[in-house]
Amino acid sequence: MYMNIKAVLDLRGLKPPEPAVRIVEALKDLTKGEGIEAIGDKPFKNLLPKLEEAGYKYELKKVGDAYILRIWNEGNAKEISELGEVECAGELEINEDTNVGALIEKYPKALEVLIEYGFTPLKDEALRKTLARTITLKEAKELGNLSDGEFKRLLEELKKIKVK
Repeated sequence: MYMNIKAVLDLRGLKPPEPAVRIVEALKDLTKGEGIEAIGDKPFKNLLPKLEEAGYKYELKKVGDAYILRIWNEGNAKEISELGEVECAGELEINEDTNVGALIEKYPKALEVLIEYGFTPLKDEALRKTLARTITLKEAKELGNLSDGEFKRLLEELKKIKVK
């Protein structure tokens, strides 16, 4: 089948669940005959059943040290709304590489803490569903112009939520 590649995602170096989150976000915009390519360090094996379940077609190849996952919509695919255990098995580590959307999903109280530290765009539900799923805490730190000291305090507060 002919496929129009809408996006190529280079996910190498990202820690779970970030690759899966970014792929799911990119899939939301696909219409019939469109696809994406994702390049990763690992073979995306935990995501593949979710793709099949949602009706996406895919092809996975190993090229050198990387894995290339091509995903396309033949017209009957539906949105993957819940990642659940996809590449998220185990505890969610809270550090600068933590995905903001995954953090809020796992620990809803983290939203209040992030807003308290100046991440006010997260008050908007639409932005929370889009922006939060595409950035890490480090990227949020840069967007919010937090100092290293403020960022360290933010991480400490978020880790306290995790323990509760």
